[in-house]
Amino acid sequence: MKKWIVLLFCILLIVFLRPSQEVKAKEPNTKPKVIPSLQEWTGSNGYFTLNEDSRIIVDLDGKGKLMNTANVFQKDLKEMTGSTLPIETAKTPAEGDFFLTLTEEKDQTIGDEGYHFVVENAVTIRANTKTGVFYGTRTALQILVQDPTKKKLPNGTAKDYPKYGERGFMLDVGRKYFPMEFLKDYAKVMAWYKMNDFQLHLNDNAIFKDNDRSHWDKYSAFRMESDTYPKLTAEDGHYSKAEFRELQDLAEVNGLTITPEFDTPSHSLALTKLRPDLVHPDLPVDHLDITRQETVDFIKSVWDEYYDLFSTETVHIGADEFYRNDKEMSNVYRNFINTLNDQAKSNNKKVRAWGGLSYYKGDVVVDKDVTFNIWNVGWYNPNEAVNSGYNIINSDDGLLYIVPKAGYYHDYLDTKWLYNNWEPTIFSGGIALEENNEQVLGGMFALWNDMLGKKVSISDAHDRISKAMPTLAEKMWRGHSDETTFSQFQELTSEIGVAPGTNLDYNVKSKTDKLIDYPFDEEKVIDHSGNNYDGEIQGAKLIKEGKQGNALLFSEKTDHVTTEVDTKGFPWTVSAWVKLEDTKEPEAVLMESSYSSLKLKQKETGNAGFTREGFDFSFNTAVPTGRWVHVAFRGDLKGTSLFIDGELKDTLADNTLLPVQTIGSKTNSFTGVLDELQIYNRYLSTSEIAEVSNAPAWTINIAAGKKATASSNETEAFTPNLAVDENDTTRWASGYTDEEWIYVDLLDKQPINKVVLNWENAYGKGYKIQVSNDAESWKDVYSTENGDGGKDIIHFPEENARYVRMKGTERAIDWGFSLYEFEVYQPVTASGMIKWIEQLQDRSEITNQTARKLTMHMTTVSRYADQQRTDKVLKHVEGFLKLNKKLLEEGDLTDEVYEKLKAAAIELQIKWQMN
Repeated sequence: MKKWIVLLFCILLIVFLRPSQEVKAKEPNTKPKVIPSLQEWTGSNGYFTLNEDSRIIVDLDGKGKLMNTANVFQKDLKEMTGSTLPIETAKTPAEGDFFLTLTEEKDQTIGDEGYHFVVENAVTIRANTKTGVFYGTRTALQILVQDPTKKKLPNGTAKDYPKYGERGFMLDVGRKYFPMEFLKDYAKVMAWYKMNDFQLHLNDNAIFKDNDRSHWDKYSAFRMESDTYPKLTAEDGHYSKAEFRELQDLAEVNGLTITPEFDTPSHSLALTKLRPDLVHPDLPVDHLDITRQETVDFIKSVWDEYYDLFSTETVHIGADEFYRNDKEMSNVYRNFINTLNDQAKSNNKKVRAWGGLSYYKGDVVVDKDVTFNIWNVGWYNPNEAVNSGYNIINSDDGLLYIVPKAGYYHDYLDTKWLYNNWEPTIFSGGIALEENNEQVLGGMFALWNDMLGKKVSISDAHDRISKAMPTLAEKMWRGHSDETTFSQFQELTSEIGVAPGTNLDYNVKSKTDKLIDYPFDEEKVIDHSGNNYDGEIQGAKLIKEGKQGNALLFSEKTDHVTTEVDTKGFPWTVSAWVKLEDTKEPEAVLMESSYSSLKLKQKETGNAGFTREGFDFSFNTAVPTGRWVHVAFRGDLKGTSLFIDGELKDTLADNTLLPVQTIGSKTNSFTGVLDELQIYNRYLSTSEIAEVSNAPAWTINIAAGKKATASSNETEAFTPNLAVDENDTTRWASGYTDEEWIYVDLLDKQPINKVVLNWENAYGKGYKIQVSNDAESWKDVYSTENGDGGKDIIHFPEENARYVRMKGTERAIDWGFSLYEFEVYQPVTASGMIKWIEQLQDRSEITNQTARKLTMHMTTVSRYADQQRTDKVLKHVEGFLKLNKKLLEEGDLTDEVYEKLKAAAIELQIKWQMN
């Protein structure tokens, strides 16, 4: 009996000690975020973790096919995670390994590019082909790079495969040359997003549409090295056969195809310049006369040279925008496509062409094995194409064409619309084919360089391509999905980052916002930025007569300093003190690299400028010679600016990456002295440049680049910071009420007495200028009910304030208030003007005698200012203005210096009139 009591007691004890609820089962891991998205995912619990013994294991059975993939994966893992994993072969992996293997029997559910991705104690990537395995490694890398430790992947199983087989991008290298290294990097970029077709438009010319024979002089280029026709090869940039093979080999390892395109019979000025006798007599000079067999044979002979070189299964014969609306010519055109198709097939190639058969009506049936890029629904309606039995690729110009800086098509693709609405079955004009139409092979977006190479830089092109690539990759691999919003997708794009092994943005590692700081005060060129990018002097000499301490003298054209940095991406700023000698040399290079050069004198113009990608650009200002001058250059994608002595002289809409490899030049260095060279890893504001150059304080817009806050924004595109970005093309716009406001935080209390408002059309008829030190209680310092827009220059009695606000009271129109720029300035002081006159004297802009006269008058003003004798201050400022005018008339002042002194004196006058 006692035993049963003891047993019962134990059972009750267990029941009471047991938790009241069962432990909740762990939720399975959610689908990892990658680009493009995984098609299928089954999550499990826990994580795979890289360890010290982790390896890349290649299945013994797939060793011959997967070793190159393993090598690429190893290299990319090292770059993105810091871990170098050994590559070994085995039949099974161990814990912590990546296992690359091919299926024993083809898995039809994943096709030729899909893969299984199994994450357990080891990661197994299994596919039917090496391409599928390679794509699986991209998924692994993208997941790892998002992990803070760069070591973990969530356990689970993915089955991933593309919805569309054709996922392409076309680059027009005919109108603008892109170096081979750029193309190789883009092969890696496309592979990062599982894009599989890189089409190169290898010949083209400037656009013209009439028959004027003067167009022979227009730009044209054929980018391939030619042995058959050496004069056909472009002199300003082309690809050798050896390097084209290298590109194809790189692409093949990265699961990518390089599709070459020679565009004929139109867009063929490079060919007609070689054979002007083959131009069609009634068409523009870039149109070959394909009514003649001799012409067709010539085109075939061009192709014949490259069929053995091109490793792709498919070539693109162009065939777009030829003469239309003539049935006989349409039949000639259709026969031409068939002829080139026959030639390609005899060389074991397939053919693509730009679609145009809706315009080229004729009796000749184009071969059904020709695939058409539907680039314009008017030229070839996609319904007509598929109903006629052709396979098509969606290259819709209205949706997928980028033409930088042209003002037509897209400057940047509308990626938000594409993400939310597009798939390769969607075309312009509301045309939509059935979703699973097997004749729609996929899509291809394109960048055309209609504006040619001078107006469009490589960076311009890259910025537009890189912003479109992730979205197009997602839509062509995954198709439509509601899993992720476009905003979340953009965040993911940023988090995943750039493709391993690429640096197309030319980012340079820097511990601070100052990349290089050379004061030239030591026996060697030592970098004081903290980055240790020290320089090595080649010919130049350190001297004691610097702007501040020592400086570096450049006497010969070959004098230079080499650095550890080659080229710097956007944004950038260069600041330096230079004493430039006046020589007869046509060029004076300040900095150079293989990409570009920054010049104190640009060839025949004599002005400062730069050269990039073989094109020359000049500012409208020459750098003064024979004296110390503060020179600053500033650049981003929007353009390049020149500052002299803290004053913005000119801004060009053209951009350049910053050359840093060489200070001076190996061939055309400037002659003179250099001091305090600083290279910034950011875009210095005009005010910051003015401060570095010791410009007068009252000329500096102290609101520039500061934080601005507003009552509202009309849209996300018109934020308050755009009113303090020193860019007259961007703006803040408010909501549609009268009681809207914007203020800027100057960071600390500062003396101020002037605000400049640069209004857009939606200006303030009524508004106040207010100041505050806590952004809560505001003091009115100016008010108007008669605003008339444009640029308002507002003076008010001097205030010490941290915050400055424009408070609207009445809108001029039904829209809100809109400002291009909101500027704030400190007051002019007499003592400040005395220091400025001394600077003008030091820079030899005025003589010692002139400086003495000006200083004498301003010293008197300063004395009365200290005594707060307003009447005396105003009287002597008026005397200073009269003296200033007299000195101009006597030739002792230049017009420029006179105007600056006059403007400052008037500001001083206004200040004291308001006291």
